[in-house]
Amino acid sequence: MSTDIYEGMTGRELASYDLLDEAMTAHNLTQRNAHEAITALLQDLVADNQDLILDRRPVRTVTAPGVDHNHWLTVSDETADHIREALAAIYEH
Repeated sequence: MSTDIYEGMTGRELASYDLLDEAMTAHNLTQRNAHEAITALLQDLVADNQDLILDRRPVRTVTAPGVDHNHWLTVSDETADHIREALAAIYEH
């Protein structure tokens, strides 16, 4: 199994994804704060092992010049669980 994580410009509207919704609900975070936390944790994990990103595909298949190229990153459920555990360690007191 796998989990998709949105890799997008944080100054723009974010696409929703399951892990984001879960983090928002579990830790009472805004969409932006949850996404930034997930992204930061994923970047830390990927810094040690880039193979954790199983797939990277564009959100849009065709974009006009000057349009941001956002992506969906696919990670294993194990990687998503590491992110969940790290979020819990940070936000549960």
